[in-house]
Amino acid sequence: MVCLLKIRGMLEQMSIIERKLADFILDNAHLLRDYSSHQLADAVGVSQSSVVKFCQKLDYKGYPDLKLAISEAIIAVNALQRDNLELTPKQSVLSGIVEHLQFNLQHHLRALLEINDEKTLQDAVDHFIKADHILIAGFGRSSIVANDMQHCLLQLCKPVLTHNDPTTLLELCHLLSPNSVMLLISKSGQNTDLLRLAKLARQKHIRVISLTCYKTNTLSLAADLSLFVLPSDEQTRLNPILVQLSQQQLCHILYLMMCHKRNLESSVDNTLKALEAFTSL
Repeated sequence: MVCLLKIRGMLEQMSIIERKLADFILDNAHLLRDYSSHQLADAVGVSQSSVVKFCQKLDYKGYPDLKLAISEAIIAVNALQRDNLELTPKQSVLSGIVEHLQFNLQHHLRALLEINDEKTLQDAVDHFIKADHILIAGFGRSSIVANDMQHCLLQLCKPVLTHNDPTTLLELCHLLSPNSVMLLISKSGQNTDLLRLAKLARQKHIRVISLTCYKTNTLSLAADLSLFVLPSDEQTRLNPILVQLSQQQLCHILYLMMCHKRNLESSVDNTLKALEAFTSL
């Protein structure tokens, strides 16, 4: 499922040939297991080398890896569809709701490390640790994530600014310096108030970290670092909840990474101090 979402999310960044391959795969994903790379190239009307380059653009070593990822994605989609079937008479409404939430949440949380590489997460951690101030902004459900992350960072004694009013947030930007960081949280990545903050950050040479659903969007393109969660389907009530919980989980991962790095640095400092004391004897 993540593989297909990755293809959809990168459509706007693709060349004409890559877009042709992407469209064919998205429309015929269930048939791809029977296609060799040569057959896929013939079906789309491109060269076999174009298929290989397309796979590499998606961070797969080659066509076999891409085909395997798509097969796994189809299995995940079918599992979700089965899970959405009506409850059996023997199953209570409550247990059905709980199982449905747990299954979908597990899928969303597992996807976090597939759509966010470790280097990007580590870079975000480094920016947070070095920042003299951190401004966090998010509205609606994203404000819940913003407030939660604020509490996490305050536990690490980081100066954190946040507010639910867009005008107040713009005023708070005057307290920021080029050593500050903005964390802008949105589901769609199209919120005009957040985009205004990102534009102001660019003018003041402030680093911007975006946290949105996985798809090329205006906010992620404006950010220095882009973090993602799986997108939601607006037609179901569960999925906006899953987006919020996934965003919180990713923020918690960043917080724990910061704690780990601080502990390592503290351990190194203590070791160096012990060595200095020993050599001075």
